[in-house]
Amino acid sequence: MKIEDEELLQKLKHLSKYGKSLQERRRSHASLLSHEGYTTREIATVLQITQRSVFLWLKDFKERGISSLKPRSGRGRKTKLSPQKDKDVVKKYIERYPNQPKKAYALTLEEIGIDISYDTFKRFLKKHCT
Repeated sequence: MKIEDEELLQKLKHLSKYGKSLQERRRSHASLLSHEGYTTREIATVLQITQRSVFLWLKDFKERGISSLKPRSGRGRKTKLSPQKDKDVVKKYIERYPNQPKKAYALTLEEIGIDISYDTFKRFLKKHCT
């Protein structure tokens, strides 16, 4: 795949080194390698991924351009505790039992009706209730 636009090439080089996510850096690197004449098999070997992944990345890049390099929203595992919905319940029990976090954890699970680990509960507290 040859890229004619010099500005786009500069953006790809910048993203391959300084992109926010690993996905963005790897996909831009794959596009640059393709531009330099590497085959999908060679790119897959360099990046240690499947040839199919390289093919799909390059196809997506041709169709959507530079926006295809960034991770799309809605990907990955969804949270079990919602900051908008469950924050008040968690706060209520933590304020009621500040020195008994496991009791607050148990009561929160009982009220919300979900099953999460104690570590997940602590991460939620740290992120949303401090």
